[in-house]
Amino acid sequence: MKKFTMIITICIIVLIGVAFGVYSLNSKEMEVTALGDSLAYGLGDTKDNGYIGDVEKRYEEDLDKQLVIHDFGVPNDTSTDLRQRLKNPEIAKTAKSSDVIFINIGTNDFLKSTDQLTKFNKKELAANEEIYKENLNKIIQKIQNKEKPKAIYIIGIYNPKAEWSDMAVVNEAVSTWNQSTKEVTKKYKNTTYIRTDDLFINKNKRDYFSDKLHPNEKGYALIGKRVYENIRKSSEYK
Repeated sequence: MKKFTMIITICIIVLIGVAFGVYSLNSKEMEVTALGDSLAYGLGDTKDNGYIGDVEKRYEEDLDKQLVIHDFGVPNDTSTDLRQRLKNPEIAKTAKSSDVIFINIGTNDFLKSTDQLTKFNKKELAANEEIYKENLNKIIQKIQNKEKPKAIYIIGIYNPKAEWSDMAVVNEAVSTWNQSTKEVTKKYKNTTYIRTDDLFINKNKRDYFSDKLHPNEKGYALIGKRVYENIRKSSEYK
């Protein structure tokens, strides 16, 4: 009798395991956590979707699956602010359990380092880049699942002064800052840097921006398309 009961128990466990496996393979959802500043938040888009809304639309139309989004973007946040926010167990746990993580951070660090794009002291910029890199390292280490590394996408910063006379100075500083981000992402598995600084070159700023810094719906669509193209290349596109 005991032997029969044990056999029944084993069969039930196997059936549950198979059922769970089938459910996982046929999952109709992919969880995404967005971390960072106003660009993660989507400020400037009248529909409050930002580039993440564009990614969501493209993903769901392509695969007929749902994107479950947890957006923790906070306008004006710096990398130091985000590092502090990740001390919140709920935010850190949500990020670690997600399939994909988007990080938009560094723009406000950069703006403060350049006094809102009015001065470009290379020594000061370099010092602040080191602080930013240290924060970014700690942020990735905090949210990455070591046993099963998740797909993390770090969105680069862009030049918001697209039509100003000193554009070359800003572009050089932006490029150097993005290079620091690339250096950090190369150190971690499943972590990808996504370039955005080329998206608004030779475009009429009025058509793509809602203010001096934030894109409008059309501008965010450019970022969303670029981000989605990167997702399609990864194993998370399924």
